[in-house]
Amino acid sequence: MQSNPFNNLPKIKKRNAINILKKPISEVELLADYYKAVFHLANFPCEESEMVLLDFIKYECEKLEYKIAKRKAIEVLAIFDCKKAIPIIADFLQNDDEYLVETAIWSLGQLKCNDNDIINNICSILYKQFNNKRVVIQTLTNLGVRKEIEKIRSLSTDTQSTNGVKGASLAALIKLGAEEDKISDLKNHLRLSNQNDRHCAVQDIINAGHLSILPFLIKSPISPSFKLNAIDSLWVDELDFLENINLINFLDAVIIDDPKKIDTLDINNFDKDINFLIEQLFHTDFNRCYQSMKELEKFPSDEILYYLNNNWDRAKSDYGAIYFFVNTYKILLERQVYDKSILEKVDFLLSDNWSNYMKFKSLSIQILGCLNDTKFYNNVNQFSDHKQTPYWKNRYAALLVLQSKPINIKKRFAKLFLNDTHRFIRLKAKKLLYL
Repeated sequence: MQSNPFNNLPKIKKRNAINILKKPISEVELLADYYKAVFHLANFPCEESEMVLLDFIKYECEKLEYKIAKRKAIEVLAIFDCKKAIPIIADFLQNDDEYLVETAIWSLGQLKCNDNDIINNICSILYKQFNNKRVVIQTLTNLGVRKEIEKIRSLSTDTQSTNGVKGASLAALIKLGAEEDKISDLKNHLRLSNQNDRHCAVQDIINAGHLSILPFLIKSPISPSFKLNAIDSLWVDELDFLENINLINFLDAVIIDDPKKIDTLDINNFDKDINFLIEQLFHTDFNRCYQSMKELEKFPSDEILYYLNNNWDRAKSDYGAIYFFVNTYKILLERQVYDKSILEKVDFLLSDNWSNYMKFKSLSIQILGCLNDTKFYNNVNQFSDHKQTPYWKNRYAALLVLQSKPINIKKRFAKLFLNDTHRFIRLKAKKLLYL
């Protein structure tokens, strides 16, 4: 629900966080400290933390910083699965602060609230002026509430409804009403021109619970992280095949992320000049980035390499652009076109200067595995260790590299991944070991 602005700040100990939340406003130096304390207390789920957060949300204060911290506290209580918080959170459904109401609705859904009076209150919001009816529909879907199916159907076709509301409504009709004819409409939301709408469509697909949409999803011009989240959410069993869909092939495709396999959307006035195309790699819309890579592939390889290198210093301060630069370098590498600086770039991107969760790390591992066998093999122990390489996507990328190596090396190193903490890694390792 909320962003994590304090994720990279020094950790606060549990006791310090509790002490901050117990302080009256007059004694708090910065009101933003309340949010910071709530954020870090989320790392300590226990009854004491729950009681402190419950006391915190009961207090009335009109200061914006306090309201933001209160919303976060309600969210954390839901994450803690604190059932005793349900009646207290439900009181906020009548609040004047729409954002607080929105957080309360979401949290009650996470807590699997089954109180009929509270559910009726949530339902009533569908008939009021409320800016985020999407979260109301999502919560009713999550709780399995079918009583408002007709209202939801009307919202799915209302010309005044946003695409977000329409998508959530379609997911509800599929999940609650078993209206599978709506699946094709939901697929179409992956083709919407606005990237945020496409991102919303991914969550709607997860809520609809239909694996059949995955083949369309993985080709959508959105961040691979959204696709992996959908696969992880929908693929609940530790099996290679479900509903005639090959899980490993899907995961391979998303993590390799070949732009030629992405169904990009048409873009008006998309220039084919190489300077323009390089500039598009800095864009926040993944559709423009993927389309740019497709167009760049039509240029001579040495020219692409020159322009990438010439813009690298600017790109390396933009972690979004880095991803598409590295992906384009990988395309050149497949053509056997590269220079000695590429390994230096890979070393920089795989260093501790960057969080392991940066999306470009998996591509950097793939490039390392193509360019320098010795260096890659020397790092396999690190890549296979979930403590040293906590993001499973990066461990999977190492397995992708191994699958192209000689069979004796492949099997030797695949064994390191067999007992991984993530089921997708275990499946991939078994696949390599028993080929």
